[in-house]
Amino acid sequence: MVTLNHIGIATEAGNHQLEKLFQLLGITRGISESVAEQGVNVHFFNLSGDAPHLELLEVQDPSGAVAQFIKKRGPGIHHLSFSVENGKLDSLCAQLKQEGFKFTFEQAKAGAQNMRINFIHPATAGGVLIELMEAAHAN
Repeated sequence: MVTLNHIGIATEAGNHQLEKLFQLLGITRGISESVAEQGVNVHFFNLSGDAPHLELLEVQDPSGAVAQFIKKRGPGIHHLSFSVENGKLDSLCAQLKQEGFKFTFEQAKAGAQNMRINFIHPATAGGVLIELMEAAHAN
């Protein structure tokens, strides 16, 4: 079983309009951290209750994947992220590969919030980049 964890939004470094909007809407800022491998700083914003989070992907590396996304499509919604049951990410990715889905990484990688992640390429997912994630300590 998977659940929607967050919606990733690509933004250029120094553009704080969304953050200001979130604050005015009463959406609280959670953790922030750097994900050097992806060339971004991530800032999580918490909605009420068990609602999915909003994740701002602030470009730090102009040659990184998120920067390339912005160059091609402009800032905006970058991906949907789904939490996978702990210990199930690798087997789910293998199953999806057998069904013809392509991934951006051969193996899951470290992501923000101590998660293991992989992305289903939008070319095989109806034009939407889909992130699958599980806790990094899962087997």
